[in-house]
Amino acid sequence: MRSETLEEFQHLADEILRINRLSGSEGNATAKRSVKKWLRHRGIKYWEEFFYIEKLLPVEATLKVGNTIIKAVPYSGSPSGVYEGYVKKEPIEGDMALLRVSEEGTDFKGEGVKACITYLDRINLYYYGGIQTASIPVVNIKLEDVQHIEDAHVKLTVKTKKEKILCSNILFEVGRGPIIYLTAHMDTAPEVFGAVNNGVGFLLLLFLADELKKNFNIPYRIRFLLTDAQVLGLEGSNFHVNKGIKHTYYCINLDTIGWHHPAVIYKDAEGYNGERITEMFLRHTQEMKIDIPFVIKNSAKSDHIPFKKKGVQTLFLSSEPFTINHTFYDNTEAINWDMVIVWYELILSFLRRFHRL
Repeated sequence: MRSETLEEFQHLADEILRINRLSGSEGNATAKRSVKKWLRHRGIKYWEEFFYIEKLLPVEATLKVGNTIIKAVPYSGSPSGVYEGYVKKEPIEGDMALLRVSEEGTDFKGEGVKACITYLDRINLYYYGGIQTASIPVVNIKLEDVQHIEDAHVKLTVKTKKEKILCSNILFEVGRGPIIYLTAHMDTAPEVFGAVNNGVGFLLLLFLADELKKNFNIPYRIRFLLTDAQVLGLEGSNFHVNKGIKHTYYCINLDTIGWHHPAVIYKDAEGYNGERITEMFLRHTQEMKIDIPFVIKNSAKSDHIPFKKKGVQTLFLSSEPFTINHTFYDNTEAINWDMVIVWYELILSFLRRFHRL
C-alpha cells in the first residue's frame, strides 16, 4: 500500500468510523453519502438497492435487586416486558439465566427460563448484542454488577420498540466474466462505532476497487457488495442473494479485520466454508510468507452465509479472538494499521493471482 493511499484510508476512517452506523440511523445515512461521494470522485460507477425491514430495537432495561437499580442493555430483537425470578448460572424452570458472553458469542436456547442476562468476563463494558428470534428477553450488564445479581431475586424491566427501517446495499464492480463477490457490511450494533467491526472491511473494498480498475487483467468480474443490516440478521446479504446471483462462483467476506489477531474462519455456524477457495488462500499466504491462523468459530455468522447456502464457494476473513466486539472500545484507536496494510496487499495479490492458484 502506497503511503498516500494509507493516508487517505486513515483520513476516510476518521471521517466515517467515529459515528454509529446502525441501520436506519442518521450515522448510517452519513456514512453512505461519504462512500458514494468517494466512489463518484474516483469515477467508479455504483448502484444502490433498497429494502425495508422490521426489527425490535433497544430502548432501555433495568434490574431491581432489593432497593438497588442496575442498568442493563437490551439486545436488538429482544421482546419488552417485566420479568421476575432468581438469577442462576445453572438455571432451572422459572429462573433467569446468567451467561458469559464468550469470544464465540451467545446463542441461548434455554427451556422454561424467563430471561437471559449476559456479561463480558474480560472487560467492564456493556456489550451491545443482537438476537434473531427470541421468546424471552436478553440483556447485558457490566462485569462489576454480576456480583449483585447472582443467586438473587431480580425484577427485570425491558423496553424495546419495533421499527420499520429503510436499508440499502451499495454495489460496484470491476472486470468481466464469472463473478467473484467481495462483501463487507457497513452497519454497526446500537451505540458503538464499529471501527474494526466492520469499518475497516468496507473501506478496504473501496481502495481495492480503485486499485484494481487501474490494472485489471484477470478473467473474472469482481463485484463489491457493501451490505446494510448485517448486525440485525444478515438482512442486506439475504436480500441481495434472494434477488438472484447467476454466474457467481466465489464470495470473499471481510468482517472484523484490522485487529491484531488476523484469522481465516474455515468453519462457522453454517459449517465449512469453500474447500477450494480456502485451500487457494492458504497456499497464497504460504507463498507470500504471511502467517494467518485458520480457525473454527462455530457461532460466527456473517454475510457470506446466504451465498454459502446457494452453493457458492465462500472465504471468511476475520479476526479471532476479537475481545472488544460490540463495545465502545471498538473505535478508531483499536485499528492496527500495520494489519490493514497486510490485508490490503494480501487480498489484492490474491485476486490478481486467483486464476493461477
